Amino acid sequence: MPQKEGVRQSMNLLRCIFALALWPGIYATLLAYARILQGAVSMPSFPWVGLGVFGGGFSIALGAYFFLPRPHGIYVLGHELTHAMAVWMSGGKIHSLHVADKGGKVVADRVSPWISLAPYILPFYPLLVAVLWLAWGRIWPELTRYALPALGIWGAVWGYHYAFTLSLIPTRQPDFLVYGRIFSISLILIGNLMLIGTLIWAALRPMPASQTMMILGSEWLRTYTELVHWLTGLILRYLPQPA
Repeated sequence: MPQKEGVRQSMNLLRCIFALALWPGIYATLLAYARILQGAVSMPSFPWVGLGVFGGGFSIALGAYFFLPRPHGIYVLGHELTHAMAVWMSGGKIHSLHVADKGGKVVADRVSPWISLAPYILPFYPLLVAVLWLAWGRIWPELTRYALPALGIWGAVWGYHYAFTLSLIPTRQPDFLVYGRIFSISLILIGNLMLIGTLIWAALRPMPASQTMMILGSEWLRTYTELVHWLTGLILRYLPQPA
């Protein structure tokens, strides 16, 4: 038993180090997105109206979350279904799924960081709404006339998703405690940044995908290179000088 506890503590330490090492990458990703969006915003075709409608729906949902009754049961259902979907995508088997207003639980034959954190990275209802809209648009092309109201609804669904997700971060949520809070939050941040960046690129297409990946990669390389140089200089400064 002490040996298992030692292994668990060692794994937690390694996960924490890995998570902290991700933070410069998170910063680099934000810088890359800023560069990409700077070029997109200057384009005459930038969809300011659509962005405003989406933001309006998002803001309304945030206000409703704080001032109106919260649909906990609906959120828990999507949350647990995302856990189940992650198990299925991992080739696992689901034994049971329980959903209630106060929380839910999925019992499966395996567990992993991906399975535990999937609901905080893959937004179940926003993705479901997007898939339904695209499918209905194929069947009834005239629905494209209602793109702005649909964007408002989509923004509201995203707002509720992030309101519920952020409300769980400070809690003792078992999904975070299994692998450590720092490790979990770091993966959630980088996962959300990658997902949002992909969706923004797909909507705006400000540049070819290859150029976008080049900008992202160059920012990561520059950030980590500067970090290594800074750490090297810091270490050399405090090393004992030769006599």
